[in-house]
Amino acid sequence: MQVKNAINILRPRLITFDVTGTLLKVKLNEHYLEVSSRYGLKMADPQLLAPSFKYHFGNMCNEHPVFGKHTGISWENWWRNIVYNVFKDQDPKISEEILNKIATTLIHDYSTDKCWFKFPEAVDILQYLNGQRIIVGVISNFDERLHPILINTKLRQYFDFVLTSYNHGREKPDISIFNKALDIATIKHGSEINKNQALHIGDNLRLDYNGAKNAGWNAIIIKQDYKSNDKYKNIPNNEIFHNLGELKKYFENIFI
Repeated sequence: MQVKNAINILRPRLITFDVTGTLLKVKLNEHYLEVSSRYGLKMADPQLLAPSFKYHFGNMCNEHPVFGKHTGISWENWWRNIVYNVFKDQDPKISEEILNKIATTLIHDYSTDKCWFKFPEAVDILQYLNGQRIIVGVISNFDERLHPILINTKLRQYFDFVLTSYNHGREKPDISIFNKALDIATIKHGSEINKNQALHIGDNLRLDYNGAKNAGWNAIIIKQDYKSNDKYKNIPNNEIFHNLGELKKYFENIFI
């Protein structure tokens, strides 16, 4: 594999990662089916689970941003609302008792390593970066469960800090969350870290790449497939990577 040329930035002193879709992934259909079967619910059309989840997730993000932190509902009820609606799409007559059991189980399971899978070479790249005398952190649009998730998947040990949108109060791509991460890193490093010495890595063009760029950071997008897509056409080739192994080779070019 040809290694991409390092972009012309100062040697990074801070590198942050998104989590979902970048370091960890979920198998939503598989686990939702397993839990529904456990409680005797037959799915009308399992293929609708993912699009149904996406639709209701989007609605909740619009109506109750930051997992409901500023609109008077807890993050648990935020997720419970989504689960209820997803399963009502499958069976409008499903009982409240079954819905409650399913939602409680899913909310708990998604705080463990039961539902989360590490992308190949996630540990390799984090171990490599930990040997480079830099600050490595997380910036994630997530609720309070991210901390136990990272512990249970054995990734927490690689990060100097974990910053979630729920704790910060604002979500990516809001510039303030990147500024907060820079403040945390500066304190941990013991000296000021400039924006052009910070690099954020994620899989979402709007939230991660554009969010970091608008905050004055450097950014890299992880695009897991090789399909052509016009929305990536203005991104320099050396800021797009298709897997973490390819990205690790890139870092080996920088940290020499």
